[in-house]
Amino acid sequence: MSLSTYYVMCKSVLGYYMRGKQLPSWDLKLQVFCDVVRYYSQLRFPECSDDDIDTIDFDQMHRGFQSQPMPPTELSTKVGVYRGFAIDADAQAIDPHTLDGLGLAEQPLRALIEQDARCPRQIPCELVASWTACAAHNIRRDSHKAALEPVPLANSEKIVLCLHGGAYVMGSPASHRETLGKFSACTGLRCLAIDYRLAPRHPFPAQFHDALLAFYYLVAQGFKPKNILLLGDSAGGHLCVGLVMLLKHIAQSTGSQLRPGAVMLLSPMPGLLLDGDSLRTQAMFDYVAPTPLEWPNAPMRLLYKPGHKCTDEYRKELAYPLLTPVNGDLSGFPPTIVQCGGSEVLVDDIRKLAEKLQKDNHERVQVVYDEYPEMVHVFHRFSYRPEADAAFSRLAKFVAELKQPS
Repeated sequence: MSLSTYYVMCKSVLGYYMRGKQLPSWDLKLQVFCDVVRYYSQLRFPECSDDDIDTIDFDQMHRGFQSQPMPPTELSTKVGVYRGFAIDADAQAIDPHTLDGLGLAEQPLRALIEQDARCPRQIPCELVASWTACAAHNIRRDSHKAALEPVPLANSEKIVLCLHGGAYVMGSPASHRETLGKFSACTGLRCLAIDYRLAPRHPFPAQFHDALLAFYYLVAQGFKPKNILLLGDSAGGHLCVGLVMLLKHIAQSTGSQLRPGAVMLLSPMPGLLLDGDSLRTQAMFDYVAPTPLEWPNAPMRLLYKPGHKCTDEYRKELAYPLLTPVNGDLSGFPPTIVQCGGSEVLVDDIRKLAEKLQKDNHERVQVVYDEYPEMVHVFHRFSYRPEADAAFSRLAKFVAELKQPS
């Protein structure tokens, strides 16, 4: 532990006991975590401007993120098991013509498809199976290998495609292993988490390409699209919304059925253009430190055209629906649940996203919005908190209420 981290931690502990809790329901552990991670967030994304853009080495920045990744978490053997493997990207055929009329992402996606054809690569991933999920298919603990094979264990089996958070610059299946284990345990579903490409080395739409390939992979493995559920937190939630929009476009151009069975969004990044008051009013509570669009090292700037100045034209491009979904047509979504904390910096913009989903899918499908008072960004990771238990129980209820596939 560095001296500066120790100082921040001690200051936070003293503040807790001398000035009291920052919010009435908070405990010492949560308050210290938020203070320390907010400090690190400010170090990772220091204030700068477009005047500094020519001095920023974005490749070095990428290496920095990877040299200090989000810490891996462990899946307790009491909860379940997991296995790592890789998807062959070139084996999942995407017809470039299905992207016709997609707009801003069309040509970059075509280029990525061509690149995969020339230079085959793999997408690392992990399959997580709780003992609850194993028991649902009469798989015993001492013979669980079948549960770690990415094929349907029954014709009607639902599987969850998980897209991790981390501001599109950090995160991995390993960093979310514990959370996915808990989700699998409470729902009885297996989870496939992919290690999609990260910015700034791999800017938009590389992440969307990988998510689409993973969805196609599960279909090729025998899962019906309606039996594939999407789960994403933070940036992964943003990616889930974009994936549904992308699948909808492809389905309309091919006449095929590609709609997933459900979408579960945990504190989703609402878009790249944010204007909610909570960016200011909740900054003293949430561990996520807001980074203005004017900063070239802000995560949204690293995702889309890193190194480009924030001109009026650039801002217009950020309004593109795959980047800022509230600007698009969100009709045709499957049943969706959105969960967030009432004290996170993104809460105002997450509300707008949920309202847009409800408006565009009015009376057609269920769109649930759950806000947990005094909780912060992706509070689900605080497994000891009762709010996390309540959120997972609500997710389990949401999954149980989905119509059984025919």
